[in-house]
Order: sequence, then C-alpha cells, then structure tokens
Amino acid sequence: MAQSYPQTILQNTLHALGKADAQPASGADLIREWQSALKNADGTETVSQHLTDLYDELLNPTPDSHRVKHHLNALAAQTQSLARSADADMTDQLTQLAESLRSFATDLNRVGDDSQLAENQTADGTIYDLYNPGDRAQKLFIDTLETFSAGPSGVTPEQGSAMVEDWITVVRSDVSTQWIEASLLQLRDALEAGDMRTTERLMRELAGTAQEYANSTPDGPFSKDLTNLATALISFAGPLS
Repeated sequence: MAQSYPQTILQNTLHALGKADAQPASGADLIREWQSALKNADGTETVSQHLTDLYDELLNPTPDSHRVKHHLNALAAQTQSLARSADADMTDQLTQLAESLRSFATDLNRVGDDSQLAENQTADGTIYDLYNPGDRAQKLFIDTLETFSAGPSGVTPEQGSAMVEDWITVVRSDVSTQWIEASLLQLRDALEAGDMRTTERLMRELAGTAQEYANSTPDGPFSKDLTNLATALISFAGPLS
C-alpha cells in the first residue's frame, strides 16, 4: 500500500493538518484525493471505510466533533501500522502523518458551542471544561471506566488506542506525570499492532503505577479515581491473554 501514496497528496495533507484555520471543505477535498489513490490498492478496505465515514461527516453542515475525532484517531492508528511496513523513505512521513492526525483530533476535544458542551456533560449534569487540565482528566477518568465496563469484547483496539491517546495528552500537560507517557506510548503501539500479550502486561503495569500514585497522594483530587482505574485495568487485562 505504501507505493500507492502519491507524495503530493501526502505533503498536501501534512500541510493542511498543520494549519490552524483548516476548514471541513478542504478536508473533504483531500479525502477524495486519498480515495482515488487507494481505489485499487490491496489491504486498504478499513482505511477507505474510515475515509468515507469521515468524508460524509465533514459534508454535514454541522459536523459532529466526536465522530470526526473517532475517525481521525482510527486513521492515525492505520497510518502508524502502515508506517511499520513501509519503505524506508516513507516511514518517517507516514509516522508524521499519524502524529498530525492525532494532534488534529486532540484539538477537537474542547468545549465550544452548545453541542460540544453537551458532549462534555455527564449524566448528573456536570459540564467539564476540557481546556482545564483538571476537568479534562476528571472527564477522562469517567469515560475510561465507562469504556472498561463493556469488557474486552465490547472495545475495539482502535477505541482503546484513541482512549490511550487522550491519556497521553493529559499526562503531557503536567510535568509531574510526563514520565508516564513512555508506558502509554508503548500501550498505544501494542494495541495498534494487535499484540494482546504486551497489551495485558502494560495494562497491569499501569494499574500498579496508578495505585502507587493514589497511595502516595491519599488526599489528592484524583486518589479515588486512580484506585478505581487501577482496579478496572486489572479486571480488563485479565481476559486478554
């Protein structure tokens, strides 16, 4: 599939993702170009489906940021996977594209208009301002525990990878938690590679890290959340091996 990527489309995509004022219409145009380039390429069915779904969403007069974010993260995961088997001269560019897609998706995960506010509102009516690191972490604890409650059979690797990417953004925002990023990156890569044995090991290690962090800050704002997360990680990891 790597040979099917025209250099011009790849460069145009990287340029578009780097623009602060990127518009849905320009994204839709790029998607059409990718669909044309991938039309006769082998093993691109999943990528093509996400491109189609993203294209349809961008044509909506009011695109749903949650669905757009989901498809961007899914495409990032597929691109990262392709980068591992690509020719040497394409690996760096595909990796850059994957990171750009994730970064663009992260920028969508913020409070804006009323519809976005509704996405960041819990069942009890609490609204989280995702510009605020504390609110963002609290909302992510809630979303993560809800996702884990579905069990391994109810969560796809793509969903797991997107959730881990959200956590990477959160831990990067605080110097005291940046050291956790390395483990999260390993977990993301294991999920994208379909390596369940490594995924289980890393989840158990992160559970230990979460519990140790909770124990070291018993009066901290997230102590209980970290304990709940540690328990959920262990429970979720169990059936993976």
